[in-house]
Amino acid sequence: MNRETVNNYKKIFIYFLFYMALYACVIYFNFNIKYLLFNVGLSFIPYLLSSLCVNMKHKGLICVPITLVSIVFYPNTIYMFTDLIHIRSREFYSYSGGEMVYVTNYLNWVKLGVMVLLVVLSLVLCFESFINILKIIRCYKYKFASFIMLILFSALSGVAVYIGRFLRYNSWNIFQIREIINYLVLNTTYNDYMLIALFSAVHFVLILMFANLKSN
Repeated sequence: MNRETVNNYKKIFIYFLFYMALYACVIYFNFNIKYLLFNVGLSFIPYLLSSLCVNMKHKGLICVPITLVSIVFYPNTIYMFTDLIHIRSREFYSYSGGEMVYVTNYLNWVKLGVMVLLVVLSLVLCFESFINILKIIRCYKYKFASFIMLILFSALSGVAVYIGRFLRYNSWNIFQIREIINYLVLNTTYNDYMLIALFSAVHFVLILMFANLKSN
């Protein structure tokens, strides 16, 4: 087992350990955010599958379906940032006599911290999955090819996040792709296109930010 493979397994272990720690907090304090645990669990699917292919000594045809499944579930990783809408301001401050009064109950702030960390974990898995896929298709370290793939994945993620958040489809609804496409062609408005562009831009900038951090 080479050094890169060992490091990959270490990262998987650390990310999973971090996830389990956050999972324990949600269960212990009985926070009503178990849906976030499920969503992060979906984010692990493309990361674990793509890591499996990257760590294979002899990559063959078996990597094709594994990579395709990784790509199908990939948008779940960036979808998590939209879950920040569930943060309720009334849990952290209120107005009394025209003045803002902050809630000092520590559990409210623990809940906020757990929510943010779950989203951050999912976004980290987004970057890791993207890098893994670049390695599988042999684009990694080729700047122009990587940039083209980033544009394609940003567009894919933007459409997928829109479909997931507003049309309420999931990754396993991929077999209804004709129905989904028909809906998009017939019903998408200017505002919907702007939402898709926004989600695509978030993915694009996020990957570039993580890439810059990694290069330093």
